[in-house]
Amino acid sequence: MVYHSGMESKPEAKRDRKKIKGPDVYALIRQAIISGRFVPGQRLSERELAEQYGVSRTPIREGFRRLIQEGLVVYKPNSGYRIIPLSEELARHILIVRETLEGIAARLAVQRNPRKAAETMVKTIARARRAHRDGQLSELITANQAFHQALVQSSGNSVLSGMYHTLQGYIGLMMSVSLSWPRRPVETIAEHGEIVKALKSRDGESAQKAIQKHIRNAYEGVLRNVRQYLSRRAGE
Repeated sequence: MVYHSGMESKPEAKRDRKKIKGPDVYALIRQAIISGRFVPGQRLSERELAEQYGVSRTPIREGFRRLIQEGLVVYKPNSGYRIIPLSEELARHILIVRETLEGIAARLAVQRNPRKAAETMVKTIARARRAHRDGQLSELITANQAFHQALVQSSGNSVLSGMYHTLQGYIGLMMSVSLSWPRRPVETIAEHGEIVKALKSRDGESAQKAIQKHIRNAYEGVLRNVRQYLSRRAGE
């Protein structure tokens, strides 16, 4: 199941195999999910990943096991391992949790040092513009994730940050779907600008509303893509 259209993900550069150890594999696969290099429903090959990272299949399986526990990977006999597919229900569940956490983060960021947070977030917007211009979806997702991570870190709330870390894999899958729509990257960059503007104005309520509106718009983009896919499958 592949949802992408338009922009292409930049292939991951071949890594120095001497530097990769077994315990690193889980983090590498998880980062690939977060950055959109792996997309919803994609099959994961133990052999190919072991070759790519220069490790045996044992740490690959261990990484898969941890990702299954997180809900990001599923395993079915005779089918193997896959990234979880997105559904309308799952997208809605992610939306509810995400807009709650990031809405709180925006209010807390305004109470602390919103100008510093805004300066960091502006840099990620510039990265996103370059990625969109160059047609690199994976880099666009990475920049987008960095924007939201900067907001969460600016909240100064370690518990909130820990909960958001758990959610990031799901958010990465959502972004790989929503940002693959041709108009969505431009809309996203504009919405990020509105969030930064609200932070600079030190208006907690406006910042919260801006981030929650942005997340709901992304959710609508996901639904369009998921519904289109399900409609095609129903007609087959």
